[in-house]
Amino acid sequence: MKSLRHGFVLLALSAASVACSDDDESPSDSSPDPISRESIARVEALADEAIAAGIPGVSIAAIVDQQTVTITRGVANRETAEPLSPEHRARMASIAKSVVSSVVLQLADEGALSLDDTVDSWLPGALPANGDATIEQLLRLVSGIYDFGSDPRLMAPYVEGDFEYAWRPEQLVALAAEHPPNFRPGERFEYSNTNYTLLALIIEKITGDSLADVVRARITDPLALTSSTMATTSHLDAPYADGYLVGLAEQPVNATRISASSVFGNGNLVSTPLDVARFYRALARGEVVNEAQLPAMFTVDPQGPESRYAMGLWRLDDFYPCGSFIGHDGNTPGYDSVGYASLDGKRAFSVVVTSSSLDDKAGDEVAHAAWVKLALAVGCM
Repeated sequence: MKSLRHGFVLLALSAASVACSDDDESPSDSSPDPISRESIARVEALADEAIAAGIPGVSIAAIVDQQTVTITRGVANRETAEPLSPEHRARMASIAKSVVSSVVLQLADEGALSLDDTVDSWLPGALPANGDATIEQLLRLVSGIYDFGSDPRLMAPYVEGDFEYAWRPEQLVALAAEHPPNFRPGERFEYSNTNYTLLALIIEKITGDSLADVVRARITDPLALTSSTMATTSHLDAPYADGYLVGLAEQPVNATRISASSVFGNGNLVSTPLDVARFYRALARGEVVNEAQLPAMFTVDPQGPESRYAMGLWRLDDFYPCGSFIGHDGNTPGYDSVGYASLDGKRAFSVVVTSSSLDDKAGDEVAHAAWVKLALAVGCM
């Protein structure tokens, strides 16, 4: 079983041309048109298609200027048939990377760290090799550090049914350290969750507080994201939507309680689509990170422009007909999610579905195709 990847961006590139229909607006400096009833109906129909394809629940939030639309379909729990609502939390997986990146850039702005600092300067001895990778290289996923998510030992306890098995962050880094680097720092882009576990440990060392407390004080409380936490255990605050893993057994497996300790710093955000959309809108507007830092944060690294990755963000310039977007997607056992905002902050959206497969899709081929089509359509509502 794999850990968090970036499947939506890569798998959906070939489908980007169907993101918006002909009546969607073109990018402009003026305020976008309000979300129309027709657009809402079209997205609702696509959400219904996803449910018909076998996905248990779909939750959507879209913000255009001052207008907010939420749409839910399906159930929060297959056994109880509780209807899914916009208030149900879900595991948002790698969307956490954007949150951690934002905190790192806040600390850099305050002079608490430099983006040129190395891993060794803050966590001496944590990585026998590639400890000379810089914080910026970690942010941009060009460090060459092995992804502990590719080590089968990470998921072994959960595959065996011990969903509450707790990893310490240092153990996750140690898993990566047992493997040789994939390349020298800065040579190229390669997705590795280890980068963001290291960044989270550096945040904790600098602040003296837990990652969860730092994110609450710096991100979620100031933005009034009341449904968002950086989880570290199997526990989820109610209300939450259960997530189901397909392909592991004959019937979908309820994977909700796989411990968030396994994705510390790189994928442990629990939130709602509305909170995620609000976060990315605030980020694009300069309300999270100092506005002077945004050009660098949103710029794709010149070493690997084909990756579309910036600092804790994907940048999509030719993905949606209605403009350029920054944000992230996430996949973790039981959940698949996306969250993005336009560069001007006038549009923001997030979608989560409550199923995933062993190959990082939202379900079987039919379910995944329905998920990609839906996620593409929401961006240009």
